[in-house]
Amino acid sequence: MNWEILICYVNHEASEKEVAEIEAWLNERPQNKLILKQLELKQNQLNQPLKDEAVHAEWVKVLDRIFESPRQQKTKVKKLYSLTGIAAAVLLACFINLFSLQNNHKAASQNIVVNTTSERRQVQLPDGSMVYLAPNSNLRVSGDFGRQKRELSLTGEAFFDVKHDAKKPFIVSTANNLKVNVLGTSFNVYSRKNINEEIKVATGLVGVVYAKSTAFLKAGEQLSYSLTKNVARKSRVDAKDATSLQNGTLYFSKSSTKQIAEKLERYYNIHIQVAPSAVKHHAFSGEIKDYGIARVLDGIGFVTGTKYKFTNPNTILLY
Repeated sequence: MNWEILICYVNHEASEKEVAEIEAWLNERPQNKLILKQLELKQNQLNQPLKDEAVHAEWVKVLDRIFESPRQQKTKVKKLYSLTGIAAAVLLACFINLFSLQNNHKAASQNIVVNTTSERRQVQLPDGSMVYLAPNSNLRVSGDFGRQKRELSLTGEAFFDVKHDAKKPFIVSTANNLKVNVLGTSFNVYSRKNINEEIKVATGLVGVVYAKSTAFLKAGEQLSYSLTKNVARKSRVDAKDATSLQNGTLYFSKSSTKQIAEKLERYYNIHIQVAPSAVKHHAFSGEIKDYGIARVLDGIGFVTGTKYKFTNPNTILLY
């Protein structure tokens, strides 16, 4: 039996010739009638009202298919019923929500603004989602947050642990006009004006809209966006790196002195110079609890031999 014809029959889309073929097949043996009955039960389940949890679960499954085997989209799908009903509806809804983010709307009421100075800060949003802000970061929460959407904007760096709500997409606007869209997941965003941006995903799936394009990231992936080239590049990321803000740590993996300086400079929003003599020091791997930049450098220096000094309140020299 041609399974595609059978699915068309279950969906009441078969031609007269195909109906006759199905009826002949049903009369061949009793087991065939049981197969049809199971397919019809499956179809009835797919037509039931959707729960939020089911929507999110199917969204994850469908996008995982896209990530893992994109070439299969051009071939015939054997189990067509797995792409009907919930899966098709969810995928369509997600893409509609995602691309609609490119239209800006003014907030209906006053925004909520949260600023951090030299220390990190933890913020609970009205929907129960948690935001872990790095030092020198600014979070602006839309005045109509939670009505139809959950919109906010970020300048700086933050880790978001988002409560699931399929009816209200969670949208982060970055300093350089990227849009990060999720239903419920956890991810890190680095975003400062006129500086290349990064999104790192710890759990779930994230959609990023940039330069009229869209990229999807799953757990263990990061997107690096170049402002000058308008190009986004995906790569792997360690979960400890993605969740370091949530854990109150700074994570390094075989980082040279220059790479350490770049990370600390970005995180603390302070200028760090690297003396030529510093290149001789060993690379550093590990997690360090964030007790401030001085104590972090003390710890790194103990392991690598790197020394530092403040040349002024906003500049550090590594040597």
